[in-house]
Amino acid sequence: MAGIVSVVGGISSENSLRILNLMAKSASHRGREERFIVTSTEAGIRVVSSAAEIPQNPHMILSLFTHGKIEDLIDLQTDSLTMIDTATPKTGIRDLLESRISDKDSLPCIFNSIAVVIDSRGLRVLRSIDGTRPFHYGRVDGSVLLATDKRSLWAGGIGNVHSLHPGCELRVSWTGTITLEESLSMDEIVVVRGVPQEQLIQSLKQTLLGSFSRLEDCAKCAVLFSGGVDSSLAGLLASKRCTNTVLISTHAKGSRDASVVRHAADLLALDVIEVPMSDKMVWNLLPEVIYATECTRRMDIEIAFPFFIAAREAGRQGIPLVISGQGPDELFAGYAKHVRLYENRGEEALEVQLRKEVSITHETNIERDERAISFYGADAWFPYFDHEFVKLALSIPANCKIAVGKTPERKIIFRELATELGLPTELAHAPKKATQYSSGAARMLKTAISKHVPECRDLTKRQSDLRVQDVLNYIAKQLDMPIRNDVTHSYNFDVKSSSLITG
Repeated sequence: MAGIVSVVGGISSENSLRILNLMAKSASHRGREERFIVTSTEAGIRVVSSAAEIPQNPHMILSLFTHGKIEDLIDLQTDSLTMIDTATPKTGIRDLLESRISDKDSLPCIFNSIAVVIDSRGLRVLRSIDGTRPFHYGRVDGSVLLATDKRSLWAGGIGNVHSLHPGCELRVSWTGTITLEESLSMDEIVVVRGVPQEQLIQSLKQTLLGSFSRLEDCAKCAVLFSGGVDSSLAGLLASKRCTNTVLISTHAKGSRDASVVRHAADLLALDVIEVPMSDKMVWNLLPEVIYATECTRRMDIEIAFPFFIAAREAGRQGIPLVISGQGPDELFAGYAKHVRLYENRGEEALEVQLRKEVSITHETNIERDERAISFYGADAWFPYFDHEFVKLALSIPANCKIAVGKTPERKIIFRELATELGLPTELAHAPKKATQYSSGAARMLKTAISKHVPECRDLTKRQSDLRVQDVLNYIAKQLDMPIRNDVTHSYNFDVKSSSLITG
């Protein structure tokens, strides 16, 4: 996705420009920078596109970063500047501006997007309800700082970063007043019972095909691939719309993914790029992955690793768009815990749980994955989080999703949907295994730390396992990341970081 960093208000001093420069430096991986200086006037706004000269007393400095064309992102009028960042190639900014539902003043918001409007009243940002585009903000020295990445705000001196929630609109006046408004919500989604299963599958089919139809103008894309039903269906549907679709799989020797992805790709008749993952590679890339994902939680790092490496390969191959199969597990009950909840407390309890998981998945999964994928310049797209598909999936009763005691017993209706869409039965019924284990990333991370951290080499397996989180915290501390990273042991190794981290 494109990158945004901005300082609003308090821009009369050189300090504000220094802050913006620090923020911009941390966002350079998002693409080439175009800087806009905005001054509010009685007639509207005055915008100067220049990085060299700043007019006296501007109200905002905004930097946009993109690997594409800046004109594909912005619409500059005499009284406003509109920016829309989306990973849906079929839809251009003109189409989005014309899609405003009611009046000229409404913000355009579609699936997988961030919309920004700057006019005489100040700045407004709307994050689409799917949450696949992150946005953050905070205050420092009388200014409001805004950015795509948390680390840009950290660079600007803000430790306590606020995140704009999906479906919410952030408004910042020229005097620095911040207001939030919830524009969209999933709270009103209700389960509809009594609909024939065949009718549900046909509705899901049409909705999901509508999501993938946005790839029609995409010349080249990659699908993160494990050989499971989610990524296999994503690969199949992407290949029907994008003329050049390739699968990318990152896995360790001896892992489950290493044994299945080639055969699965053959069943799909698609090319697959396999990127071997070794403990040496994991160790060398570990600081970048921690920095890119903006977190240190062990499970997040394990999950992010194969995505990060695959997206790096996509960048090397000149592939601009990386497609993730994230979503069906939360939408259609894909985890063992869902079966236990269904057995112990019934279908209504599971339906409530699924709505809760989907409502927070932007925090628990999507933002991490997007940051990992985008670090080397690729754009991340999550087709299963099309809002219409999400609404439909959550309206389906739990007894269509779970079949206790059968094989498979989870994501039943989704697997039937996959078969209806042409996915081979072998792939549609592929067993579920968590990414960090199926790829071997969890094992590689533990091995990497045991081999390369002197203080961990002579520990027992259990002791070494307990040290993993502590080492991750230590690395984050060396990278000056202002997140919770308590370190309880002493270590004697240097954190090697790339130019993407150091600038």
